[in-house]
Amino acid sequence: MTSSTHPFEQEEVMAYLDGELSANRAVSVAAHLRECTECAALAEQMRDVSIQLSNWSVEAAPASLTKNLEAARADHALVKETKRGRFAGWLTGKFPSFKNRWVWGGAGAAAVIVLLFAIGLPTRRREQHAEGLAQLAYTEQSRSAETAPSKSAASEVEAFMAQSRPSPPPVPEPTQPMIARTASVSLIVKDFGPLEATVKAIALRHNGYIASLNSTSPQEAARTLTATLRIPSAQLESVIAELKQFGRVEQESQSGEEVTKEFTDRAARMKNARATEERLLNVLRNRTGQVKDILATEQEIARVRGDIEQMEADQRALQTRVDFASVELSVQEEYKASLQGAPTATGTRLRNAAVEGYRTVVESVIGFGVWALQSLPTVLLWGFVLFVPARWMWKRFRRTAAPQS
Repeated sequence: MTSSTHPFEQEEVMAYLDGELSANRAVSVAAHLRECTECAALAEQMRDVSIQLSNWSVEAAPASLTKNLEAARADHALVKETKRGRFAGWLTGKFPSFKNRWVWGGAGAAAVIVLLFAIGLPTRRREQHAEGLAQLAYTEQSRSAETAPSKSAASEVEAFMAQSRPSPPPVPEPTQPMIARTASVSLIVKDFGPLEATVKAIALRHNGYIASLNSTSPQEAARTLTATLRIPSAQLESVIAELKQFGRVEQESQSGEEVTKEFTDRAARMKNARATEERLLNVLRNRTGQVKDILATEQEIARVRGDIEQMEADQRALQTRVDFASVELSVQEEYKASLQGAPTATGTRLRNAAVEGYRTVVESVIGFGVWALQSLPTVLLWGFVLFVPARWMWKRFRRTAAPQS
């Protein structure tokens, strides 16, 4: 476990298992252990060692040790008497003998053993108590990690909210009727040459544009032009007047569709959708609940945002229909056909017909040859199979018919 690949040292993991870390640091370590398998395995090993130590118990002292302790107690009393006698001897100038030094050595060893047990047992109890507290802290931290989003989840939430662009200000309600106007004009013109350039110039001069334009020039037939012009609604009448000057008007029509109700209804739906989005964003800011709840909230926000964007696009398209009227223009050249003795391309047509006839004959011959090659093996096989029974039936028929004749 290195700092380059793991943000936490082994000591921090051990402190986390012992419950010695702060709440924020403990949540971060718990999130890392859920993501890193290596650190999780190391923490599991440490936890197993702690569990084994907590299950360790001190065995009962053997009977020989009890006897030694009783003997040590008696020797201790004897030592006290000896010390008092020795002290008295020192005071009086008399010193006791050292004949019982082996007894004193055994008593000293027993006293050391008792002292070790007296020091070790409380220490072990404190360790078991600390391990129990660490296990309890780990359980509480696990529960809190399940009910509260981790640090990485919180960062993802913040990133998602940063990407959520604020909604534009609401569109004001219309104060007058909104009319989507359309017009249609059909003309017959004599001079068809400069017509296309003139139509484009009219659209540009009135701050409009050409949505579509199609021009045809068939041979020995009248030329035609069809176009769709998008003109500001306020200038529709002047544009139609200019177009009618090109030639004779065959058909003219104008219509208007009121879209005020549609515009208002969509604006109300957009307002409600933005309010729903704001409530969901507030829920996401609080970050309460489990991670799956946060993900579900993000998905719902994305869905609501998609609906809002779709309604905004429809609203813009509707506003464009109101601001720009649509003019369908159809122009046909005034054409007078000339009487000719024969078409100029008669020889070419005859030559093409002869070539097509030759190609048809060749294709039919090749097709018959291909069919014959494909069917000949099958025909020969069935002819060979049916020849013997057909010949036998023919001979039998002739034998039966011969006596009658």
